[in-house]
Amino acid sequence: MKSSLLDLKKGDIFKIIDFSKECKNFKHRIESIGLFKGQLGQVINKSFFGPIEIDIDGRKIAIGRGMAKKILVQKFF
Repeated sequence: MKSSLLDLKKGDIFKIIDFSKECKNFKHRIESIGLFKGQLGQVINKSFFGPIEIDIDGRKIAIGRGMAKKILVQKFF
């Protein structure tokens, strides 16, 4: 089942499926910070406000909520 990165909870493991097509530059911006389709990651920290912290390939990355909403993922149980 596809959902956005914003829908996940702390500790959830996910695979990046796709990126939103709404913004032309979004895919380029997200790839410039090292996120690509097919990567596995885990939500490290998610609070009510502020960015979502994820771990991708051993790197901790903070993603703003607006960007996280545009990253489509598949959650692994």
